[in-house]
Amino acid sequence: MMELLPSWAQLLPKQFTASGFVLRDDRILLINHRKHHVWIYPGGHVEPNETPDEACLREIFEETGVHCRIVSPRDETLGDPGVVEVLHVPWMVLCERIPTGTEPEHCHIDFAYVCEPLPGEGALLTEDTRETEGIGWFTLEEMSSLNLFPDFRRQVTKLLSP
Repeated sequence: MMELLPSWAQLLPKQFTASGFVLRDDRILLINHRKHHVWIYPGGHVEPNETPDEACLREIFEETGVHCRIVSPRDETLGDPGVVEVLHVPWMVLCERIPTGTEPEHCHIDFAYVCEPLPGEGALLTEDTRETEGIGWFTLEEMSSLNLFPDFRRQVTKLLSP
């Protein structure tokens, strides 16, 4: 049988998370993560009885105060109203190794969506200081001086490059 994950990921417990690349004009909304001390997209754990789509939008709002919509594709013609609902297709799905610290090492299976603020949203940011040490809109050029995970820098560069 073909292994779908590397050996390190096979052995670790998995937790589902959802995150959003929130884009406005030529800028992306980032938070400075309090625990990891890096700039990253808003996101967090999928709660019980919550879809990844719902978790993404909830986490963005909780961490930034911005109401958004997911712009990643969703073909509603494939569902059956009232029986089968079609969720948004993530821009990417990651298996992220979360190091030990305050909790045992584990993996986040992160559904990452492309989002945009709803009309009239995004000018006023509300930082959740329990989880963040900063918040802001950044161009790709402005991000060059920020502390980012190397993979996240590649992801944002690919997403924002023409």
